[in-house]
Amino acid sequence: MRVITNDQQPRTTAPETSPGDDPLLRLQQATEEDRPRIRFTTHPDPITITGITVMCPACGARRDWMVIGDVPGRVFLRCRCAHQWHEPELTRADFDAMIGAPGQKYPSLDVGARDTGHDGTLAGSYLLDDLHAGMRG
Repeated sequence: MRVITNDQQPRTTAPETSPGDDPLLRLQQATEEDRPRIRFTTHPDPITITGITVMCPACGARRDWMVIGDVPGRVFLRCRCAHQWHEPELTRADFDAMIGAPGQKYPSLDVGARDTGHDGTLAGSYLLDDLHAGMRG
């Protein structure tokens, strides 16, 4: 039988933490990538895949896309009418070529869609190019 007396100290001691300090949370924050799980960009031009111009199956639009990439490498297209679908023919490399330099950061995809006009409020609208085309005469 082993007898433990009060004068024995434990071999290890837990580090003292302040209230609200979670060591597991600190470790998670330190090891997470500095990349969001979903990134997106806008793409005003038509997108052509294997010689065919992409067209929104809901409204028939052929340009002004929101291109969305997620962590597994899937690419989604979203139209101004807010219709969104997975486009299996577009790869992560295609998405990376479209995204360019980092731009505005949004707290969620919904906020980004609303800010860029891909939430349905501008359905059927083409911006910039149509404005200039109407002024040419």
